[in-house]
Amino acid sequence: LHERFTRKIIPEPNSGCWLWDGAWYPNGYGSMTSNRKAQGAPRVSWNLFRGAIPEGLFVLHRCDVKCCVNPDHLFLGTHQDNMADMSQKGRRVQMIMIVESV
Repeated sequence: LHERFTRKIIPEPNSGCWLWDGAWYPNGYGSMTSNRKAQGAPRVSWNLFRGAIPEGLFVLHRCDVKCCVNPDHLFLGTHQDNMADMSQKGRRVQMIMIVESV
């Protein structure tokens, strides 16, 4: 799995992001099959480089690059943490504007 995973990353030298070059979910996040199940590439990265993800936690991005799978750019949090992070970084306003314009 580790070898399959690392073949699908492209290190970006300026930001330090590891850009995912594999399958994608429609929402822009990377996807990888592990144990016969499609999983988010950031979750696979966390499992490979940091260990198990406690139940109920999500893998969040410090860099806000959906296709980044660098474990140094990821952190664990609850859904509430994710919503607070989104609001704090000004991404919530963008989401509201997109929904209202449809």
